Amino acid sequence: MATNQSLNASSGTAPDGETDSPPAQLTAKETQTLMWCFKGKTSWEIARIQNCSEATINFHFSNIRRKFAVSSRSAALLKALETGAIRIGQTGVRGAHEPD
Repeated sequence: MATNQSLNASSGTAPDGETDSPPAQLTAKETQTLMWCFKGKTSWEIARIQNCSEATINFHFSNIRRKFAVSSRSAALLKALETGAIRIGQTGVRGAHEPD
């Protein structure tokens, strides 16, 4: 029994199968990028809203995917919602040209 617990502890999973690792720490820009992705914006549109290049937005998505250990934006968005990294009801993520 002790061996089973130590194996679970070393693998980073709790006995019930859930991971016990802390949630990913996203930067403010990564969080904003995910929020715009949730609203259906493309990388190009997010870049225009955040006043940066499309490559910068793709870099943010790359970091987000790495932090959540997933391979797609959709999976990263789902993981962010599940872990509470972003909330659907969040406000205040508007670009300079977006109406209130």
